[in-house]
Amino acid sequence: MYLYIKVGSITNAQRAKSVLNKNKIKASVKRLENPKPGDGCGYVVKAEESNRNVIEILENNSIRVLGYERH
Repeated sequence: MYLYIKVGSITNAQRAKSVLNKNKIKASVKRLENPKPGDGCGYVVKAEESNRNVIEILENNSIRVLGYERH
């Protein structure tokens, strides 16, 4: 399963990807096709679910998470 994590900007998406990769969690940046209000600039980070709390790792690195979905 994957987490699609909504962040506020492309810069935060790139930072999130870097932080997760450093923590040995595979991640990539994706563009939302139809961003909704509240989705920021429309970028998400696609990350593999892991035994560790991915959202907590991002927040501990000052990356604001707007929301997430599991797929």
